[in-house]
This record gives sequence, C-alpha cells and structure tokens, in this order.
Amino acid sequence: MKRAAIEHIRQAIAAAREVAQSDLSSCDVSDIDELVQPVERELDSSHPNVQTLGTYLNSLARSLRTDPAARAVCLQLDAAMREAGVPSSWENI
Repeated sequence: MKRAAIEHIRQAIAAAREVAQSDLSSCDVSDIDELVQPVERELDSSHPNVQTLGTYLNSLARSLRTDPAARAVCLQLDAAMREAGVPSSWENI
C-alpha cells in the first residue's frame, strides 16, 4: 500500500474523530475510538491487511452515515479507501 494512500486514510480518520467529538454523543465518540484504534495499528504495520482495514473503515463510515454533518467525512473515508484498494461497502449495507 502506498504511503500517500495510508496518509489519506489517516486524514480521513482524523476528520471522523473531529466530527464525532463535535457532533455526536460521548457514547458514540467512544464507539468511534474503538473502531479507529485497530485501523491505526494496522496502518502502523509494515504490510497493512486490506481486509482488516475494510472491516473497520466500512464500519466507521456506517457509524457516521446517519449524521448529515458527517456525510463529507464518509465520502472522504470512501475516497481514501478506494485509493488504497480497500473495498468500500458502507453505503450498501
């Protein structure tokens, strides 16, 4: 996975955290943090597992998609996933 793609995923995750902290309840924020932690661990590895990233990033986007304020973040996550070759299915479920 290219470094630029990893950086775009990191930027999207940061945006998701920012939206969660400003627009969601504290319970939802902790749920978002639980999804982000394994993604960050995977991104820190020498060979990030695409399936693991897909599982957590799609779940993160699904968690945010019902909030109108988070729509742009969902699209940012989607674009970063596609650039990295991570399957995007958050809109279909």
